[in-house]
Amino acid sequence: MNANTTIFDPQGTPRLLGPELASGGEGRVFPLHEYPDLLIKRYHPEVLAKRGPELRSKTEAMVTLKERFRSHPVSWPLLSVFDEQRQWVGYTMRRAQGVPMFRLAHAMAYVKSFPSLDRNQVVAYLRSLLAALNGLHRHGVRVGDYNLNNILCQPGSAAISLIDCDSYQLKVAGQFFPCPVGSPDMTPKEQHGRAFSDIVRNEASERFSVAIVLFKCLMLGRHPYDIVGGDDPVNNLKAGRFAYGRGNTGVPKGPWFNIWSHMPHRLKEMFIHTFTVGADQPEARPSLNEWDLALRLYQVEMAKGWHECAIKPAQPKSREYRGSRSMAQA
Repeated sequence: MNANTTIFDPQGTPRLLGPELASGGEGRVFPLHEYPDLLIKRYHPEVLAKRGPELRSKTEAMVTLKERFRSHPVSWPLLSVFDEQRQWVGYTMRRAQGVPMFRLAHAMAYVKSFPSLDRNQVVAYLRSLLAALNGLHRHGVRVGDYNLNNILCQPGSAAISLIDCDSYQLKVAGQFFPCPVGSPDMTPKEQHGRAFSDIVRNEASERFSVAIVLFKCLMLGRHPYDIVGGDDPVNNLKAGRFAYGRGNTGVPKGPWFNIWSHMPHRLKEMFIHTFTVGADQPEARPSLNEWDLALRLYQVEMAKGWHECAIKPAQPKSREYRGSRSMAQA
């Protein structure tokens, strides 16, 4: 058998790979020929030469937890795989379906991937994401690296899936495994200035990163700290300069201004609080459950016709609707 198209399972049984589906900085992804709903992530030789023992230790620790996440929408490592010399080269995971959330949170790309997208659909995806993240958090798992390409949305439904899970932060049998990757513009200021592999993600840091994801999806990809005529988003993040706050300047005109004007008062206040006060006070950041409640109320109010459902409103809101103050009013 060709060494490039065959791997071996833990019992030494050869398994034929299908055509390559994707390739990234760490490795390549293939379907199993006989079980196309299962994928193989095979690390590049140079990655294995540098970090092989570390990757194997973490991945095999994750495999011991696979039953906990069997019903979760996450492509969790299931089994280790080996090459013809019986050297560890990667792992098996479930195949996830969908379009990267990056394309949903993009001012132009959403048209092709989600042609009938409206605000109800965006909110439904975000609530599914929050539910999936809460499931991980309950088991002590932190995502750490919030990359919208690693969240898949299934068009025509509210379902999402999480992929590239081998970077997650977790602790197994007393051994701590950090999330060694990330992006400065998605990381709270208290965790800047250190290597990502040296950072311990926590509930407060996850809340900040999730709030950025929510904002970008609701604002067609606009970063909350992207200010017209201002500094770059990372420096603005560190300074807590949020353009959409009360009386602040630098809000982009056009579709982003219109979208913000139509957003419910409750959500606006939560974003303002998170990206100003919460930038310096981690304990002040809203929880995932609080975000979910606000998004649920947004759905209720859209159903009542109180908010524009179009993904890109043509005009700013003519009069401010401040929204219900409690779910009891919905």
